[in-house]
Amino acid sequence: MTTNKKMLVIFLVIAFGIPVLLGVCMGIAFGKGKDVSAFPLVWMYLPASAVMVGSLVTGEERTDRGGARLPCPRVFYVTFAVFAAAMVVIAAAGAFAEGVESVIWISYLVYAVSLVSLAELLLMKKNMREAYGLLLTKNWKRGLAGIGLFVLIYLAICGISAGIAYLMGGSPECYSLNPYWMNWLLIAMPVNLLLSFTAFFGEEYGWRYYLQPVLQAKFGKKKGVVILGILWGLWHVPINLFYYSPSTGVQSILVQLAGCVGMGIFFGWVYLCTQNVWAVTMLHFLNNNLGMALFSASAAGVERQWADTVITIAIYLLVYVPFLFTKEYREQSQ
Repeated sequence: MTTNKKMLVIFLVIAFGIPVLLGVCMGIAFGKGKDVSAFPLVWMYLPASAVMVGSLVTGEERTDRGGARLPCPRVFYVTFAVFAAAMVVIAAAGAFAEGVESVIWISYLVYAVSLVSLAELLLMKKNMREAYGLLLTKNWKRGLAGIGLFVLIYLAICGISAGIAYLMGGSPECYSLNPYWMNWLLIAMPVNLLLSFTAFFGEEYGWRYYLQPVLQAKFGKKKGVVILGILWGLWHVPINLFYYSPSTGVQSILVQLAGCVGMGIFFGWVYLCTQNVWAVTMLHFLNNNLGMALFSASAAGVERQWADTVITIAIYLLVYVPFLFTKEYREQSQ
């Protein structure tokens, strides 16, 4: 088996195999009436951990601009993977053991790994960060432009959804502005970003940095990113069934697939424009936190009607699919 194939097998086993096992544990915990909110957090650390373990096992080396050979950033990778493994164990144990508040312990681990990882990244040499896709400043102006565009699209989708809800005779209460939105934007979100950035990086280092180029090399840029979106959506299925929308799981899965394909196209486009994993990490953070900051919206326990499901899917696809026709998704573009 070649190194690249071995790396891919390790990635698939960790990034997709462990969620299957955790999904069983999550279902058991849900059936017992336990709090399952720790599981989505653990999920987020698995794609990056898969990349890191694969690099460590295969002895991956890269060269910097000067031609010097660089082994993977072992300390950073091991630290991240060990913390992720601890989260997996705690989440699984919490499904069976009585009196174990796994969400509290996992939250502490998220804070700890974020602070430790930040220190390790600051101490890491620039050529190492650049070689392994960890350089913050790469194409940073394009990254900021992509982030700004995403915020505008996010707000536009919220406005469209609220308008449709009103026209259909419903009440767009979920889009009522949070009275404390300024405090959230200026205080809570920056603190949350500092203490939890590794969770969002944990997905994007796996999806956009590693798997997107692999799939695009195999299937082409457009098909590759769509396949990634489908895989990303299916990866969420246990979370849809036991956390996001237990009472309307099918609708939740369909919306998740459309959202992951649509946002995957946009996130993939930003990554193609920047080759900066931190830009898409910030997009992921904003997608998961802007709703809470602006509208006090929660992702847990949502009941979806079929009409709402169809409309939401249509909005995601209509807004994001056109990015497939940008020059970055042309096969000859660099």
